[in-house]
This record gives sequence, C-alpha cells and structure tokens, in this order.
Amino acid sequence: MTAEILRPSTVDTPAEVLAYLTFLLAEEAPETDFDAVETGLRTLPEGDRKTLLRRAVRDARTVRGILARRAQRERETQALYETARDLTSLRDVDDVLSAIVDRVRRLLATDSTYIALIDDDTGDAYMRVTAGTVTEPIRSVRQRPGSGVGGRVIATGRPFATTNYLADPRIHRETQVASAVGEDGVVSIAGVPMKLGSRVIGALFAADRHERTFDQHDIALLTSLAHHASVVIDNARLFGQVGSTTEELREAHAQLSAQRHALELAATAHELLMPLALAGADLGEVADTMARLLDGTVALETGTDRVAATAPGGIPVEAVFRDGTVVPLRAGGETHGRLYFGRAEPLTETELGTLERAAQTATLLVLLERQTATVEQDLRHELVEDLLGEREPDWTALRRRADRFTTLTPGEAHVVVVVSGDTAELAATAECTAIKRGGLASEVDGQVVLLLPGCDAGATARALAADLTATTNTAVTAGAAGPAHDLERLRATHREAVRCHRLLLALGRAGDGMGLDELGVVGVVLEHAGPEQLHRVVRRALGPLLDYDAEHRSALLATVECYFDRGQSPPAAARALGIHVNTLYQRLDRIDRVLNGAGWREPEHTLDLQVALQLYRLMPASPAPARAARTPAPSPSTSSAAHRTPPASAPCGADRHQSGHSNDGNR
Repeated sequence: MTAEILRPSTVDTPAEVLAYLTFLLAEEAPETDFDAVETGLRTLPEGDRKTLLRRAVRDARTVRGILARRAQRERETQALYETARDLTSLRDVDDVLSAIVDRVRRLLATDSTYIALIDDDTGDAYMRVTAGTVTEPIRSVRQRPGSGVGGRVIATGRPFATTNYLADPRIHRETQVASAVGEDGVVSIAGVPMKLGSRVIGALFAADRHERTFDQHDIALLTSLAHHASVVIDNARLFGQVGSTTEELREAHAQLSAQRHALELAATAHELLMPLALAGADLGEVADTMARLLDGTVALETGTDRVAATAPGGIPVEAVFRDGTVVPLRAGGETHGRLYFGRAEPLTETELGTLERAAQTATLLVLLERQTATVEQDLRHELVEDLLGEREPDWTALRRRADRFTTLTPGEAHVVVVVSGDTAELAATAECTAIKRGGLASEVDGQVVLLLPGCDAGATARALAADLTATTNTAVTAGAAGPAHDLERLRATHREAVRCHRLLLALGRAGDGMGLDELGVVGVVLEHAGPEQLHRVVRRALGPLLDYDAEHRSALLATVECYFDRGQSPPAAARALGIHVNTLYQRLDRIDRVLNGAGWREPEHTLDLQVALQLYRLMPASPAPARAARTPAPSPSTSSAAHRTPPASAPCGADRHQSGHSNDGNR
C-alpha cells in the first residue's frame, strides 16, 4: 500500500491519521512527510481532536528520532565488528587502514578522513592513507610535532578538534601545510591519537569543507576506530617478526588475543550501556552492569556526596572508596558525582576506558533525573499558585493536575500554613519539609504557603514553626487554618491561614505557631488590625486595672478573668481563686471604683472587656502601663508568662493566679 493511498485528509478520523503515522514510521519516511501531516492539521478547528492529533505527530517525531539514533548505534557497532574481523582476516596493512577511514567517513558523514603515522627517524607525522581528499598536496603533507592539528594531537596524545582550521588561534600552522589544507577546501578538523600502550604512533582525522562542531560522541567513535587502527599497525609489526623466533610468535599471539578481548569488551560495554541511557534507567542498573562486566565492586556517588547505588547489593562500600579506582561524573565542565570500582586485579587500559564510558552513561542519567526533578518541582509550584492565587482556577483542570501527585487526595484532610521568617532560605527549606510530610509548598503573593495532611491546624503550625526555626536558625512564625477536605475549601482555608499569620504578627507572637481557631473571637473579629491598634484596645479596656495592680501589687485583673471564666458567679470564682466569697465581693467593689462604676458587668460592656482580656492572654508580654515604670515588678498573678498560653488551654483558678489569696481585705 502506497503513502498516497494511506495519506489522510483533514476530515479523516484520528484512527486513520494514527495509522498513517505508524505507516510512516514503519517505512522510515523523511521528516517532510511528518511536516505534511502537521500542516494538514492546521485546518482543523481547535478542540480535543486537534490536540490529540498534534500530540500524536509530536510523539511520532520522537519515535522516529529514537529509531534513527538506534540505527546509528547499530551501524557503529557493526563497523566495530567489521573492523575486528579485518584485524584477523586481512594481512595488508593499507587495506585495513583504508577500510577504517572509509568507515569513519561513512559513519560521521564527513567530506574526508585520513590516518597520519609518525616517522621513527624524524618524528614528523606523514599521511599514510586518505579517503575523500581531492588534491594531491594534502595526501603528502608532513608535520613537525606540535604543528597543526596532527602535530598537536601526536605531541599531546589527546584528541583535538577545530571548527575553522585556518582561523583557530590555538593552532600553530606551517605555511606549506596550511596551503595544502586550504587548497583541499578543508575547514573543520577533528583528530584523535593512535596509541600502542602509552606510546603515540599516529593520529586518525575526520574533516569537513564547512564549519562543524565535533561532539563527544564523534570523538568517542574516532577514538574507538583509532584504537583499531593502532592494532592494525601493531599487527603488521608482529607479522613482520613471525619468522624470528617461536617465542616472539607466542608473544604476538598473546597480544593479538588481548586486543581482541579489548575489542569484545568495548563492543559489549557499548551494547549494554547504550540501552540503559536510552531507556533512562536508574543508577543501580549501571552499577550492576559494570560489576558483572568487569567482575568487581561498583559504587556510584552523586554530587550531594550520597551513595546512590552499589553493586553487588548490600556490600560494604568503605573499602571501595578507600582503595578503588575513581572516575568523576563530569559534564559541561562540572562534576556531578563519582564512580568507584574495586577488585583484587588491577584494571587494564581497555577496562579503564570501559569504566569511563560507564561514567558518561551515569552522568547522563544523573542529569536526566535532576531535570525531571526540576520539572516536577515547577509543576508543584504552579499547582499551589493556581489553587491559592487571586484568580479562581478552572476546578476541573486543577483536579486533573492534582491527581498527578500523591497529595491533595479528595476527601483527605489538609491544613494550610502560612510561614514567615528573616531568612532567604525559608521557601526552599519549607518545600523540603512539605515533601517529607507528604504535602506541597510554594510562594503565593509573596508569602510561603504549605498544604500539609492533617486535622489539627494548631498542632501542625507549632510543630512546623519549631522545625523551621531549628533548621534555618531564625525565628519562624506559622499561622494555620483547617482542616479542609477538597480543593475549593483549601482555597478558602488559605485566606483564614493568612489572617491567622497576620494576627500573630500583630499580637507580637513572632516565632510562634497557632491555628486560627485557637485565637477564638479575636480571629473572627480582628483581621486587619496592627500591633499598635491591638495594644490600644487592651489599654483602653484594661489600662486602669493594669495600673492599679502594678502600683498596689494586687490581683484585680486576675479576679476579672476568673469572674468571667466562672460565668460571673461570685461563689464559683471565689472557690477557683481559693478565697472567701466576701473577699471576692470586696475585690469586685474595688474593681467598680477603678473602672468608674459597675457598668463593666453589664452585657453591653462585657464583650469589649472579654475581647481585651483574650488579646491580653494572646500577647507574649503585657502592654506596659504608663505609671508602672516607677513601681516594683508585678506579682506572679500578672506575669507575662500567664498570658502566653492560648485561651483554649488557659486555666481559671489558683494555678494561674497565685496571688488570689492576698490580703485584699486590707486594700
């Protein structure tokens, strides 16, 4: 069936479009065919169908890219195996080297490739074989050590690449060589050393007639084939010495076997590690693979100095860290962790190269994991910001997004906590704490907000304030509200938590944690009051009593509190204070005189006085009376400690007003 028969129109069903995309993937169709499908979708009206088809096209492109990369890896692996066969099947050195440069040119899609070897007599690098060159001078180039790309690679024993040979200031160019390169039209060049052990014997090059950046994969492939070319040269030397002695023949055979083993190990490592990178495997799989392949012990440590994986599992890794081989996990000039390997026998150079390739795979997986974590963090922030932001969200869409996470489960109780503190690390620390507690955290309208599982807003706020204060080493205030059992109620609960946090700061309770319900009527009546306003309310209602108690070391304020707590019953209040009822009546008469009459007991004035008392309890320290500065410190009955306890837990009786039995009858 042809592509023209299968190609859908813009009115076909999604199933037909998907079938056509599958056909294109099966036929390894070019990118233009996918472009045509996407162009046809533009005529469709906006909606779920169009969105689905667009996503299908994007996914098909992704699959096509993955298949193309896998095909490239298969071609590379096949080239390695073909080269390995050449090492044992061909005896002519130039034939094998020519096959290698042809494969490099085909695999890297470059204009030309060539091999240069070192002249043992002069130390110069001379061209041995070329592929794709168009002029004669380039085929007969000779370079001194350190000159040009070839001389630099041979002198340093390290790969080197340039996007523009004639303009690169790092390169020392000889006139004759630069002229030959320019005549051949070469612009970009990459070269890797050919080594026998630690000795450099030549270099393998890939060149293009336009600017090109050779990436690490290109350099790695060049290095692998340069190693094969080195084996070819070494084999030629060994074959020339075959007739000398039987012992030399045995040595040559041993070296050839070792080289073959090295090739098989490299190919096996390539086959095992590449699928792990493509599948996004975890570090444990990388560690297991290398432990089996090299018959040793492997430990992987991430950039946070955390042992992320060990193999075999459950081994003590201290010995590996102390005596093993260490390979850094590096990318972009940064170190993201370390790979440790240990075993009784020392590593060969080939095994060390295999270990380095494993480190590259582990680095890629670490970076992918971090990128995934960053995306997840952004999605959590957006969810909280959209839920609690000023604009009401689309609840259906928000519910779908919330279902991605294990938090905010419908029907599960959550409390909302607003925190503040004098540290720039608060937001990040709060988010870590929220994740540990199974919740979410983000900044909303400049405030750090946490959504945490639980039913007790006050207990959660106090625990959170204590944890964050200890972690950040600065006082953290936490105002909470809840619980809420659905997203809509969480949004309303957030406003209550903001109010609770604002009132805590206004009451001077910075560094404390409390739930809105614990503020009682204060949390309902007062919302926008500041510290000065609250102190004025307390001063206006309780100022005369505070002044009198400070000057006479009496307990009138404690008496008023207990009188209200006992339903304005003198006998009950007297029992709670541990005094005679007549003494209580004397105190009430004195309070009438201090407050200019008994009107404070009337219903229309009782609420004002009780609100002021509750504010006074909530404040961490009593508002200083204007005249108290000249008097001794107040008695324990009016100490600030008695007013730090939330009203829900503040007792009424002699345990809180220790001076209730003072000689009030004489005052």
